Amino acid sequence: MKRIKWGHLIVIIIVIILSLISIFYYGKNVKFGLDLRGGVHLVLQASQIIETEETAAKSEDTTKKEGEVQTAQEEQPQESEQSPEEQKTSQEEQPETTESTRKITAADLEKTKSVIEKRINALGVSEVLVTISGNDRIIVDIPGYTNIEEAKNIIGRIAVLTFKDEEGNVLITGKNLKNATFSYQSTSEGGVREPVVQLEWDDAGKKLFAEATEKNVGKKIAIYLDEEELMAPTVNEPIKDGNAVITFGGGTIEEKTRQAQEYAALLRGGSLPVKMEFVEERVVGPSLGRDTINKTQIGAILAVLIIMAYLIIIYRMFGVIGSVALLAYVVIYLGFLLAIGTVFSLPSIGAVILSFGMSVDSNIIVFERIKEEYKKGRTLRSAVGSGYSHGITAILDSNLSMLLGMAVLWYYGTVQIKGFSLTLIAGIVAALVTSLFFTRFILDTLSIYTQTVNEKLFGLSSYKES
Repeated sequence: MKRIKWGHLIVIIIVIILSLISIFYYGKNVKFGLDLRGGVHLVLQASQIIETEETAAKSEDTTKKEGEVQTAQEEQPQESEQSPEEQKTSQEEQPETTESTRKITAADLEKTKSVIEKRINALGVSEVLVTISGNDRIIVDIPGYTNIEEAKNIIGRIAVLTFKDEEGNVLITGKNLKNATFSYQSTSEGGVREPVVQLEWDDAGKKLFAEATEKNVGKKIAIYLDEEELMAPTVNEPIKDGNAVITFGGGTIEEKTRQAQEYAALLRGGSLPVKMEFVEERVVGPSLGRDTINKTQIGAILAVLIIMAYLIIIYRMFGVIGSVALLAYVVIYLGFLLAIGTVFSLPSIGAVILSFGMSVDSNIIVFERIKEEYKKGRTLRSAVGSGYSHGITAILDSNLSMLLGMAVLWYYGTVQIKGFSLTLIAGIVAALVTSLFFTRFILDTLSIYTQTVNEKLFGLSSYKES
């Protein structure tokens, strides 16, 4: 005798509860894309290559290497319009002039794009679009963000860290920096926690830092970020373990915390390998707007109601079961999308609509199979079991092929394409869970406890009579 599969009910209850928690917890902070919510649009143009050692190290440690670079460029003054005085620029400035003449490569732009993406992630925004345009431009779109100056400050800074002695000689640079983390540190006065940036050096950096502190006991070592002095502590004793901490002076705790988080993100993300200049900046208004978002929500509700009405009219009792399953699907799908932080843009909305159709399609395949099996003379209980066993193949084949296609799009696509594919993947998974657990449990239970089948109520009469 066929038994009720209570395990299916337990699975679906757990999934629905988790989905409801996600909806109530994350539903207040729904994220919308640039096309729905607006945001910041920035265009950056590469002007020259920045080498960390040459830009940061204006010291005697690099003059020998810079002299060699200058020798290689001796033929250029004949073609240059510079005066003799300008050609006798100090060796400290020669590397930037030399590097500015080198052609920007695709690899330079790709690395710059990667660094910019890491920095923007520190802003706490998602579905940021960073694209390369032409041979020397990078376009940055940040949805839901309106502070242009803060975005420019984080994106465009060179983020070169240097430690200098009292004579201005560079002791160590960010080239040897392994990691930079934000944390709080108690002060010596007793208990007050101050925001700091903890620096972790590589093996070479630890050695250089130990040598620098050993040679400058009783003297000050200034810490610079992009030629801006952060602090100049006095070295009381050599620091052999290489641990370094950047603290911040005046300002409120909130201001120092924000500054420490920003510096940690800049240093951790790395220096820009290409010098970028902002050639266009603007706050983009939403192309569709809040009114369209509200209309989209109303349209989604109407669509679900129309689909439910259609199922009930065509499939009768099976349609009622399918409608309840559709509501469960909507809860599961929405809860999952909010839990993974999906940004709702036009591509994502398109994926949601497509997912609704696929969810209904899975149930319709099963209902039609059940009707065919009942037409052959099977009981309702037998028809349900046989209908699922025959229909599951078609359901899995269609959904797995779609999952494979979406996985390829997610791997190779742009940010918008990734959002579309991920949203559709979530919908496919939610549809499979609903169909294989929720709908099947209801159909199995109904078929077991239904002694006499009302063929008209179940929409089976036409098949039986034929």
